[in-house]
Amino acid sequence: MPYIKRIEINGFKTFGLKTTLTFDRGFTVITGPNGSGKTNIIDAILFCLGELSAKRLRSENFANLIFNGGERSSIKKNEAKIVIQFDNSDGRLPVETSTVTISREIDRNGESVYRINGRKVPRAHLLEVLSVAGISPYGHNIVLQGTLTRMAEISTLERRKIIEDMLGIAQYDAEKTEAEAKLKEADIAIKTALGQISEVQKRVEDLERERNDLLRYNFIKREIARLESIKISREIKNLESEANKISSEIIGVEERIKRLLECRENTRLKRRDMENELRKLGFDEIERKQSHIIEVQVNIRNLKSKLNEILLKIDGGKSELKRLSDLRERLQQQSETINREIDASEEKIRQLTVALNELKDEVAKKQALYDAISGEISKVRSVFEEKAKRASDLEEQLNQVHKEKMSLESEYAKIQSRVGVYLQRLEDLKARRDDLKAYYEKLRESLAKLESIVNEQVEQMKGLQAILEKRLRQRALLEKEIKEAERVAEMAKGALIEFEAQKKLVKRIRSEENALKSIEELGALGVINGIHGRLRNLIKIEKGYEKAVEAAASGWLDSLVVENMNVAFTCIETLKRMKLGRIKIIPLNGLSINNNNIREVNIEGLGGRISSFVKCDKRYESAVNFVLGDTLLALNEDAAIKVSKEGFRVTTLNGDLYEAGGGVESGFYRTPIDLSSFVPSDEALKSLDKAVDALNKYLGNRENIIAEIEGEIARVQGDIAKFSESLGKLMGEVERVRKNIAQSESQIKHIENSISDLLRRVEEDKALLTSIETKLTEMNEGENVLRSELERIRNEISLLRMHDAEKQREAIAHEIILLRQRYNSVEAEISIIRSRIEGVLKRNLGNLAVQISDISSQIESLEGEIKNALKEESETRSKIEELERMESEISKELIDAREKVKEFTLRIDFLDNELVKLDREYENEIKMLNELNLKMQAINLQISKLKERLENLGYGEPDSTLCDICVDEDIDSWLKLMEIELERIGAVNQLAETQYAEQISKYKELSVRLNDLEREKMAILKFIEEIEQKKIKVFMEAFNKINERINVYFSKLTGGGSASLKLENPENPFTGGVDMIVQFPGKLPILVSGASSGERSVSAVAFLFALQEFSPASFYLFDEIDAHLDAFHVERLGELLAEEASKLNLQFIVITLKAEMISKADKIYGVYGQNGISHVISTTFKGAA
Repeated sequence: MPYIKRIEINGFKTFGLKTTLTFDRGFTVITGPNGSGKTNIIDAILFCLGELSAKRLRSENFANLIFNGGERSSIKKNEAKIVIQFDNSDGRLPVETSTVTISREIDRNGESVYRINGRKVPRAHLLEVLSVAGISPYGHNIVLQGTLTRMAEISTLERRKIIEDMLGIAQYDAEKTEAEAKLKEADIAIKTALGQISEVQKRVEDLERERNDLLRYNFIKREIARLESIKISREIKNLESEANKISSEIIGVEERIKRLLECRENTRLKRRDMENELRKLGFDEIERKQSHIIEVQVNIRNLKSKLNEILLKIDGGKSELKRLSDLRERLQQQSETINREIDASEEKIRQLTVALNELKDEVAKKQALYDAISGEISKVRSVFEEKAKRASDLEEQLNQVHKEKMSLESEYAKIQSRVGVYLQRLEDLKARRDDLKAYYEKLRESLAKLESIVNEQVEQMKGLQAILEKRLRQRALLEKEIKEAERVAEMAKGALIEFEAQKKLVKRIRSEENALKSIEELGALGVINGIHGRLRNLIKIEKGYEKAVEAAASGWLDSLVVENMNVAFTCIETLKRMKLGRIKIIPLNGLSINNNNIREVNIEGLGGRISSFVKCDKRYESAVNFVLGDTLLALNEDAAIKVSKEGFRVTTLNGDLYEAGGGVESGFYRTPIDLSSFVPSDEALKSLDKAVDALNKYLGNRENIIAEIEGEIARVQGDIAKFSESLGKLMGEVERVRKNIAQSESQIKHIENSISDLLRRVEEDKALLTSIETKLTEMNEGENVLRSELERIRNEISLLRMHDAEKQREAIAHEIILLRQRYNSVEAEISIIRSRIEGVLKRNLGNLAVQISDISSQIESLEGEIKNALKEESETRSKIEELERMESEISKELIDAREKVKEFTLRIDFLDNELVKLDREYENEIKMLNELNLKMQAINLQISKLKERLENLGYGEPDSTLCDICVDEDIDSWLKLMEIELERIGAVNQLAETQYAEQISKYKELSVRLNDLEREKMAILKFIEEIEQKKIKVFMEAFNKINERINVYFSKLTGGGSASLKLENPENPFTGGVDMIVQFPGKLPILVSGASSGERSVSAVAFLFALQEFSPASFYLFDEIDAHLDAFHVERLGELLAEEASKLNLQFIVITLKAEMISKADKIYGVYGQNGISHVISTTFKGAA
């Protein structure tokens, strides 16, 4: 792949003079002071590669890129030129030369000229040529200053976006967007086709319906009329049958209501008697005692819970007190042991000091003697200078070896002492750990007991809450019953007032009726003789002529028939005297014949005299003739009009009355209403009034019961509040124990960590001891060799008649060496002992004193708490005994009274249930009676309306034969279908058939087009799915590769760490980000966002190298990527760059200020500024920094 061979900079930024830099594959560093112009070299490369952003080149505009000299330079430039020469040996650049030179020139106007091998080309062509080899000013192989800092702070989504940009995921998104646009167009086309098909289909359906409608229209109209008449006749027949059935039901319901009222009143009287007897037994006092015993029981439970809590607290305190006492005793013993050890060590130091001074004096004496002998020997030594010098050198070497041995032995002794201290500390920590674990188990047991007590109290609270809820439900039920009873009472009062008003109104309206009724009653009692009764009750009218007779009588059917005028006068006088009202009276004897000689009339439609349709006893015929004898019956209106014009009184079957001469009385006929049926009797009103009074008494009794229940509710709520307070204290104690458990766990964990740390230190010191022993062995071997050599040379010197002197001096030297060894040994031992006293024993003694003081304070506090708890335990037990004694006394009193009350209560409850049952039955019967009355009225009204509809259809009376024929046919269903069919048909289109064929043809064409569009849509959806799958596949392959490489680079950079990438949403990588998990040597794995700034920088470098690994380039430009790394990681990074450059034959050009990085480079460029101009020097020696 192409790499940079040479860069020529002229007039660009601080490079006022033409500057040339040559590069090879490998690792090249550019360094220099801040502001010298190092980064301007990177800017020059970007500029030549076609960068168009002046801001990215750290300039306000392109004109400012040209060197302007500054205050200290006389050089001015009007243009800047950058030339880069690439090695094109592999032919990756589409230029037929082994080297390719590109250049860019810019003048003060900001206009640029691009060249390839000296030939002027457009910028687009230059970028196209470079892009073939993967060279771009925006490539990932160019990392500018600050890029690494920003990369260290990027979010997970930005990290995923970097990977996407590197893979060209945007191209897949663009293809998907284009496909989605086509899909949208296809959807619009499908919707348009569907709209067209819907319109055509609707038109086809309309035309088809219009074609069929014409054939059905006339037939349906005729059939509807026939079915309607059958339906109405059948409905009338069914309604009349139902009316008869309801009448019989009303009679039965009224009888049942009467029986229920009597039974309910008797039951209420029995219950009232029972309640009076129960009150005599002192029911209220029993309820009060029962509430009191419940309160006592609740208090006992509270106190027992409190006692358990106190006992648990005492047990826990005693256990803790024992543990603390044992611990204090052990600590005091350890303190005494340490004090004794300190005293012994100080005494030994004093002894060793005396011995040290004695050794020092003895060494001085021996050294003086040695020096005297050496002076004598030195006179002779000139002859044997060479051998003597060699002996002296050997002695010096022996002395040096001896000193080193003494030093190592001293170090060995110190380490042994330290190991001993560590082992003692380990024993103390293990003992402390065991104590804490025992304490921890006791705390766990205490917690379990406390939680058991808490659960018990929670259950008790639940029981109280259940009682409270039950009482609240009872209160709500009673209040509901009271409200319902109050509503019933109010309704009853309203009904009484309403009935009284109705009674008064009926009395005013029915004065005639009252008068008749009074006279009839007097006649029945025998006060007035000769009264036969009302004319209506003495005759029988043929069926079908009721309306005609009623109209002809003109109210005389309710007249009173008496024997003679005397009886009539007696009745009149009675009415006047009693002021009862007016009535009509017909005396049988003394009546004149009313138009008995009506001439014969020959008019068609005349039915005869109206009196001929009335049947009665012969003695009442005169009364009938008096009322009806002058009236004829006409079968139709025309006949009636003709007869009335002849001077006769005539009536029709419909009840229209035509007076002689032309007067007419007509209208809608309504059956006479008996107003007395709407007003209850006096006895019923009195019963209702009594029922209202009883209901008011019942309300008063229920209100007293509610008051008692409310009192009990208040007591239970108080008990619940006490339990809540006790439970709160228990929960506080539970929380305290849990905190102690957590603290114990933390302390155990801390001790475990300390033990692990001490074990590690012991192992390290043992390793050091082994190393020192090895060195001492080697030194002893070397010392033996030197002594042998020294002995040989001395033997040679002794042969030269210096044997005795040398022997004496050697003996003295040997003594001096031994004395010095003893001196050094004593001095080392004193140092070790003092170090142990100051560094270990006194420090441990101080720590023990602090611990003992803390434990003593805890013991005093616990003793006070236990004393208070014991006192509280005694008081609580006394209260419990007193309350249990009280409970026993109240229970005995209640047992006797309950047996008596229980019998009455059961009987009252039985009567209450009977009353509730009777009330329910009474209400149901009343409700049923009202419903039946309303239903009866509704049926009569329906029958009347149906007959009118039948007449409107052309049928006079219901036809029973048609009803029998059609009884099995579903007439309603047929009529509904026919009416719907008529509404649907509407107007008929005569051209429907031709238009239908045209629309069918069009419909088929549109269906074919719609199928084609659907296939096209499915193809687009499949293409989009393939793009999405390919996009995910490419991303995941790259992600896995980057994840693998980032761990390799991170491990190299950190010396054994690990790093990995993690998808936030593995199911759909593009909906979440990419997080990074790093683990530095000796640390736990963490998210990179939680690492320090330096650690994030190291992670960013590893991520950057992993990206470069995935999209390799032939050259890389890094501008101060090591700015935030420490020396260790900078050195690692330098080694990595050198290794990668060598292994993969790559080119790295790195700007740095770090010596650790510079020391790893193959070639170094130094940049420095002078008079505002940047200059460059180079070296090719590694380690130049």
